[in-house]
Amino acid sequence: MTTTELGEEPWAATRDASWYERPNVRSSKHVHVAGRMAPRGEGFMSRCGRSVLDENSAWRPADVPTGLRCRSNGCRQAWPA
Repeated sequence: MTTTELGEEPWAATRDASWYERPNVRSSKHVHVAGRMAPRGEGFMSRCGRSVLDENSAWRPADVPTGLRCRSNGCRQAWPA
């Protein structure tokens, strides 16, 4: 698995919902693998391209339970075996 633009270990996180007026905080969210920097420098995009990630909720990819992992194509290919 390749590293992110930070040049550090690969990492994963939940999406950043801080800019929503009323984010849903009641249920578990999928965890996405970090990819490239977002277009306007808003943070890091997920590998699947679906969301900007919350760097404060970072996980080591190997520690993410299978049931919480994003199953979209880009993230699915980046999870450790």
